[in-house]
Amino acid sequence: MKSRKGKRIYLIVGIIGILMLLNIFLIKQYGRKIEENQRIINTTQRVVINAEELVQTLHLLDVGIRGYVISDKIVMYQSPFDSATFRKNQALEYLKTTLSRQNYPLATFSSLRDTVDSYFNFVSKIALQLHENNLRKAESMIAEDRGYPVWLMAKDFSNSVTVFEQQIEQKAYEEFEKAIDTSYWLQIILFILTLPTLIYAAVYSVKSISLSNKLRKSEYDKAKILENQNETLDRLVRKRTDEILAQNEEIRAQNEEISSQNDIIMQHNEEMGNQQLLIEEKNKELTTQNEILNNAKATIEKQQKLLELRNEELSEEVARQNEDLQQTNIELVDQINKLEQFGYIVSHNLRAPTARLLGLGNLIVQTSGDEREKIVGLMIQSSKELHEVIDDVGSILLVQRPGSKTLERVDLRESSQKVQRILKHEIDMTEAEITEEWGKESVIHSLPLYVESILYNLISNAIKYHRNNKRPTIRINSYSVEDKIIIEVKDNGMGIDLEKYGEKLFGLYKRFHLHVEGKGLGLYLVKSQVEALGGKIKVESQIGKGTKFSIYLHK
Repeated sequence: MKSRKGKRIYLIVGIIGILMLLNIFLIKQYGRKIEENQRIINTTQRVVINAEELVQTLHLLDVGIRGYVISDKIVMYQSPFDSATFRKNQALEYLKTTLSRQNYPLATFSSLRDTVDSYFNFVSKIALQLHENNLRKAESMIAEDRGYPVWLMAKDFSNSVTVFEQQIEQKAYEEFEKAIDTSYWLQIILFILTLPTLIYAAVYSVKSISLSNKLRKSEYDKAKILENQNETLDRLVRKRTDEILAQNEEIRAQNEEISSQNDIIMQHNEEMGNQQLLIEEKNKELTTQNEILNNAKATIEKQQKLLELRNEELSEEVARQNEDLQQTNIELVDQINKLEQFGYIVSHNLRAPTARLLGLGNLIVQTSGDEREKIVGLMIQSSKELHEVIDDVGSILLVQRPGSKTLERVDLRESSQKVQRILKHEIDMTEAEITEEWGKESVIHSLPLYVESILYNLISNAIKYHRNNKRPTIRINSYSVEDKIIIEVKDNGMGIDLEKYGEKLFGLYKRFHLHVEGKGLGLYLVKSQVEALGGKIKVESQIGKGTKFSIYLHK
């Protein structure tokens, strides 16, 4: 009960503290609000003064020009004009900034500002006419009396701003009074809430003091009772101590008898201890033997697992070698087929120039003079054709699997630039436009000669087979997909009918545009070199639109 009342007092004090803090916070907030409204009131008054100031500058300007007319002294005009200009600019700048912040419609203000500036310029022109002694012109300009409409406009604007600012000022006064009233009510509410709490705390304090006095008297009475009880207890303890001492004498005699019996028991325990040591030694020997057996068992199990793993590895190795053999057999059959085709093509291509050489050799024996020279020329042409066939055979035979060559670091960007330098004459002749967009990974490990040959054949074909009425446009780009890099070469040339020539596209000596000079060897070399590098090639083409080759190579 006492603890509960104490907690209640702490709770009351805490509530009072919170209310005090809330009061301080709200007083500060309303103080800021009062200051803000006071600032708004001051601003409205200043705006009204500046609007009136604008009207007065017009009066000052009229006074200056009329003083100049009367006295014919420039100082009678210049000083009022400069003062009016300064006051006008200062008033307009302040009005623009403040009215914009107060959301006043600035269209009216802008119109007034332009009119006032125009009137000032007009007055300057009158002064200039007076200065140049053009009195008649100046009098006619003064007679127009442009100042009065401007003054009326400024006066209307001043009245409008005064009404607008009075509304803002009225609202600010209302907010000001509202903040003060709210602060008063807050103090009253806080007093009403705090007064019962303080009264309760005072009553509880009086009760606590009275209760404390009663508790102090009760503690004194308890102390007297405890003192009497302690004296009685001391007498009983002394009596009981004497009895215990007598009993201790009896126990000591019994202990001596027990001690002699313990000596006998200890002798028996020593004999049993010796026997226990013998048993422990036997147990240690058995434990050692068990450990040796367990180690031997673990070694056997470990060797058994190693044998099983080795058998699995051997099985996997045999399976892998079988797969390699199967793949090698497939590649060997493919190479045999290619060699058969290659042998047929080579024999066919060699037969024609060889036959012509034999025939021309027989003819040269039977002819003389000009005919003989003509036949010699034909024999030279056939020899060149034979030489080209032999060069082509050499180029084809150079295409080998990359396993027989060391892979090197190849920068695709540099390889492309090198090929373009080689083809510079063809590029300049056709005005070909080549754009490149290499991906982040433009470096691979491959055979540089193969990569350059692939790019050379694709770019040279794109230039060679362009449309006559179209400027060649070639786009080269690359990007990565997993462990592959894809190189794309796209042109806007003649295109290829893939439905008709798709299966023959990469064949040896296959040509599809006979009106353009060529041998039909480039695409065959490209495909052979790509496959020799372990890659693949894809083609997309439309007649009259262009062709795109996609080369897939290992990084």
